[in-house]
Amino acid sequence: MKKFVWDYRNNRLGKKPRGERAILWRLERKINYDDWNGLDVLVIARHFNKLKLDPGKYALFDAYFKQYGKTG
Repeated sequence: MKKFVWDYRNNRLGKKPRGERAILWRLERKINYDDWNGLDVLVIARHFNKLKLDPGKYALFDAYFKQYGKTG
């Protein structure tokens, strides 16, 4: 069953948000609510230090980037 996250579907940002605040907002919502569709590891790596993630998700990405680097 596909999750429905109310705060970024059918919004005015469209598929490609503009501006760093909009990108961070969308990444945080998608990651924290487990909607992994359309996420790119390079975009996450580029903004990783600025993201406000759940502690477990932060640890997951931190371990991933330490193991595999930020190139995926």
